[in-house]
Amino acid sequence: MANDNAATYPRFALWRLGLWVILLLAAFGAMQYGVHGQRVWSVLGSTTLDAEGRAALHAMLGWDAAYFIAAAALVVFCAAGILRQGWARPVLRVALALLALGLLLSGVLLYRHWLDWSGQAHGMADAAALVAQEARSVHLSLAFDVVGIVVLSWLVWRLGQPAVRAQFRRRR
Repeated sequence: MANDNAATYPRFALWRLGLWVILLLAAFGAMQYGVHGQRVWSVLGSTTLDAEGRAALHAMLGWDAAYFIAAAALVVFCAAGILRQGWARPVLRVALALLALGLLLSGVLLYRHWLDWSGQAHGMADAAALVAQEARSVHLSLAFDVVGIVVLSWLVWRLGQPAVRAQFRRRR
């Protein structure tokens, strides 16, 4: 049963710290997509491009807008979760699960792309240094994906636990 008295809950909760980190990363992402979209918009308005170039920039602007909206929504969801709003808990569980799934998919695609590229690069002359440098980048990116998937999965699980569920306010 939900209780509105915040004094009965522990002051420090690791899941709230996780939501803060995700909120800050999502806010940074929203800012990045907003700035990039603004730059694409200014390029669209200031230059004369052929139809193919304009179509590519419009597609890029569409992706920027979609990612900006998703990142801004995640900021709102995390803020509501930090404030323990009752509606935010199930929404966060879905959003964080989708984000973890997206990280898994991007990691698999990156790894497959890396295997294809490194196989082609090994046939090139003097490509060993480039392959080694790219391998470090790919491994670091995959490590961040694994850490992100683990943290997001833990948050999804934790937000479903009765002890955490009881900390959220009910709708009135």
